[in-house]
Amino acid sequence: MPRASLRVRLTAWHAVLLMATISALGAAVFMLTSRSLLRRVDAMLDFEFEEAAERLAAGLPVDALVDSPAFHQAYFLRILDAGGRIEAESPGLAGVRLPAPRVGVEEAPEGHADAELGAIGRYRVVTGAVGRGEGRRIVQIATPLRAYEADLAALRGVLWAILPAGLAASTLGGYWLAGRALAPVGRMTEAARRISAANLGERLEVAVEGDELGRLATTLNAMLDRIDRAFVAARRFTADAAHELRTPLASLRAEAEVALIVPRSPDDYREALRSVVEEADRLGRLADRLLLLASEDSGASLPRRAFRIDEAAREAAGRAADSAARAGLALRVEDLPVAAVDGVRDLFGQAFDNLIENAVKYTPAGGVVTLRGRREAGLAVVEVIDTGVGIPADALGRVFDRFYRVDASRSRRTGGTGLGLSIARAVIERHGGTIEAASEPGRGSTFRVSMPIAAGVAPA
Repeated sequence: MPRASLRVRLTAWHAVLLMATISALGAAVFMLTSRSLLRRVDAMLDFEFEEAAERLAAGLPVDALVDSPAFHQAYFLRILDAGGRIEAESPGLAGVRLPAPRVGVEEAPEGHADAELGAIGRYRVVTGAVGRGEGRRIVQIATPLRAYEADLAALRGVLWAILPAGLAASTLGGYWLAGRALAPVGRMTEAARRISAANLGERLEVAVEGDELGRLATTLNAMLDRIDRAFVAARRFTADAAHELRTPLASLRAEAEVALIVPRSPDDYREALRSVVEEADRLGRLADRLLLLASEDSGASLPRRAFRIDEAAREAAGRAADSAARAGLALRVEDLPVAAVDGVRDLFGQAFDNLIENAVKYTPAGGVVTLRGRREAGLAVVEVIDTGVGIPADALGRVFDRFYRVDASRSRRTGGTGLGLSIARAVIERHGGTIEAASEPGRGSTFRVSMPIAAGVAPA
């Protein structure tokens, strides 16, 4: 069975709660009104009892009290002696049993009670003692409850009329209010249904920013902004990857076609094959780096463990020593922070490899590449400093973008893919660290890696 819509459920809850409130309020009004009317009846009976007590105390004969026609229009009176025998009573009470009085009560109204007086209906009765000793009498006064019951019946009728009217009004009003409240949700639903990869720039309407639906629309718009940026980055990444793959593939094809078209000497064929191997190696490095970035983008869990960041940096420097020597550079390793960090050591090695490789490529012969670091406010800081060509100020903010090159032609000659710094940033930030670049054109660059030191882990 399909579940009812949110509008119907809100309407039902509104109607149920409102009807429960109206019913409770009606019951309270009925009870309070009933008690108030009954207290008024009791007050009138008490007044008549006091009147009868004063007349009896003044010595007025009991028959004179009973025979008053005006009195019997609203009340019945019965007077009993101290032994409980009836001395006098109003016409109509003959043979009618009233609530039995208690013997030995003080001179005051004893209490009030309801009584069914046969054919004459339901009455309210007050009973009390008058006088002391031999002259003591029990006085009982009864008054009909017809007016009291008529008032309650009228009130009950009003309440029973209000109940269905309230139910209808609350249901219709709740349905209308729920529709008004949920109208922005409907508009957001329609807008979200229209948004696709082709029009990710469209956004949801924010009716009122401060309420819940406004915050929902703002949150969804922020999510769409992130999705839009991710789509743009994915398109740019795909286009850049295709562009980067096209160049080595075209070189491979050209080398192979030239080697096949013109007969050559064995040395020429070896040179052609060497060029093919270099381009294939470049393709392999590009593929490896693309796979690493794809793994980082997917957010796959990493098997982390504590390792020495200074050792990872020294090992990367050792691996780069030969390439630095071939480039005519001095590669120096100075003081490094002896500290343990949490992460994947191989990935950190790749990040440091990329930073040192970048420094070597952009430092002319005779220059110096230096690794040094320190501990700073709970962080292990490692810097890769070169004396190379530097980075222009307008390009400094983009050096970590994928496939970005300050000098594209020089990067291709040196075999660069434009992914080294992007991978370094992805690895460092994935592990909770930061990487920054500072540079002065013509004087060199500094890449600073800051990693939180693993708590409770002593460096081995």
